[in-house]
Amino acid sequence: MVHLLLQTGIFTFDVMFVVNVAVTSRAWESTKGLSLIPFTDFMNHDGGSKSIVLFDDDKMFSEVIADRNYAPGEEVLINYGKFPNAKLLLDFGFTLPYNIHDQVQIQLSIPHDDNLREMKLELLQHLTPKIKDAVGFNCPDDTFIIKEVRSPRGKGKGLPQALRAFARLLCCNSSQELSDLALEAAQIDGRLARRPLKGSRREFKAHKMLSSHITQLMQKYDTAIKSLPLNSPSMSNTFTLRRQMAHDLLTGELRVLKSASMWLNNYCAALKSTSNCWSQLKNRI
Repeated sequence: MVHLLLQTGIFTFDVMFVVNVAVTSRAWESTKGLSLIPFTDFMNHDGGSKSIVLFDDDKMFSEVIADRNYAPGEEVLINYGKFPNAKLLLDFGFTLPYNIHDQVQIQLSIPHDDNLREMKLELLQHLTPKIKDAVGFNCPDDTFIIKEVRSPRGKGKGLPQALRAFARLLCCNSSQELSDLALEAAQIDGRLARRPLKGSRREFKAHKMLSSHITQLMQKYDTAIKSLPLNSPSMSNTFTLRRQMAHDLLTGELRVLKSASMWLNNYCAALKSTSNCWSQLKNRI
């Protein structure tokens, strides 16, 4: 049907693109699928809003229960969902100056000159769970999503276990080490390299490599932010708005990377301290 409409010249690709964005940006997910609630289009997003959007598909009824008292003429805000700025920008055309749900997609790769590359790829394919990105698509096996780390002290949940597992896998230097990881996975819940590597030096190496990768990403983000044109009176309102959205997106994701870097640095420092303690103890013995 879309193909036939495009052939008529009336329904062009640009028109179809605008229509698709307009519909998907206003679609709300329910147990029966996606639904359109026209009046919610009049309400903007606030990530901290506790307002509740209710709708009944069968009765064709919808309402918003406000989270506080609103003054006459005051803007009513609702929460679109726990979306990062990347999704808000793509689907709704706006960003938040400080979005607690910001996240960063990180990609690591196994070097082509790694003699164990095929064995590592096979383990990843069979023992790594699938991850979805901010838009909802499945990420490749070498791609991971990180969010802001709330506890930077190197303790607690920290970074995603799948990302740390991948780093541990990358640092394996023998087929025996990989076989040990596969055996360990089979003995627990089937997931690969979820426990720290045996020997704090190997665990330190894996996380130091990950820290270096994130540091490089931080430098790229910092360069991108500095390259944004400065605001000037000659700029149009549209250009100024686009610059601000780009700034919100980049600074938010850089904040996430900085929190991850701090967590990794503290974790590596703790590992190094443990390793030094063991060395001193052995020397005394």
